[in-house]
Amino acid sequence: MRFEDQIAQLGDLTRPLIHHELRVLANLEPESLKVFWQIWRDIPAERRGAILRDLDGLAEDNIDLDFRPVLRACLYDRDAEVRVAAINGLWEDESEATMDRLIALIADVSGPVRAAAVVGLAPFAYRGEMGELSAPATQRVYQALLAAATDDAQPLEVRRRAVEGLGYFAASPEAQAEIGHAYAHHELTARESALRAMGRSMLPRWFPIIERELKSPAPALRYEAARAVGELGAEGEPFLPMLLPLIDDEDGEIATTAIWALGQVGSASAKRVLQRLARSKDEARRMAATEALEEIDL
Repeated sequence: MRFEDQIAQLGDLTRPLIHHELRVLANLEPESLKVFWQIWRDIPAERRGAILRDLDGLAEDNIDLDFRPVLRACLYDRDAEVRVAAINGLWEDESEATMDRLIALIADVSGPVRAAAVVGLAPFAYRGEMGELSAPATQRVYQALLAAATDDAQPLEVRRRAVEGLGYFAASPEAQAEIGHAYAHHELTARESALRAMGRSMLPRWFPIIERELKSPAPALRYEAARAVGELGAEGEPFLPMLLPLIDDEDGEIATTAIWALGQVGSASAKRVLQRLARSKDEARRMAATEALEEIDL
């Protein structure tokens, strides 16, 4: 079957999406990408989004399949949900061209696209702070996140997600000030993002808040506090006495996040707890503990 016909077949709504047929979208060269784009635009938007969402799982199972050319092209798709799916699929893309496109999408007409774009910029912020990005690129992502976080015209979802990315800029007083503003916000979701940013910053100034929120009556804040401890890595060991009760939290997601955090802390005492949990009768906790122990071994 010709390449053009294979793409058109993917858009046939009378047929279910079949994983192995999506392989045709992998490793496209520029000429094939042009052909793809011509046909892609005539496929119904709902189907386009479904295709991109399926690519993520296929790529995880087959590391030789590179869908980035297609996903980068779809950052320009006319449908907002497709653009969001493309952003989400590019979470491992490290190119500065993709970073700059995400920065541009902060001005997108769609709020969900803007929010997805700032979430997509967080890994670039991390790489910048680790010295894995050029100084100009690091400055661009920093300025974009700071502008989004402080722009009252942006929806709260965009502003709070930008604060999460700013957490990596521990040396920036402006970034850390925005974390404080988010934590003081009356909306719970803003405080959730502030806690995530606090963990990413790894600054002792935020430790008392993280400790307090490990005991929060709000499940969302307990979850983010546990996640923050994990972000601290070995620096999170002093929090273990407050973290350990969360492995028995009635909220399973909080419990597994607390177990993940133990693996990130990686101390001898954390490992002993994980070894016990790896024998648990609770399957979710047992699997989480096993994965955390594997992470420590790595």
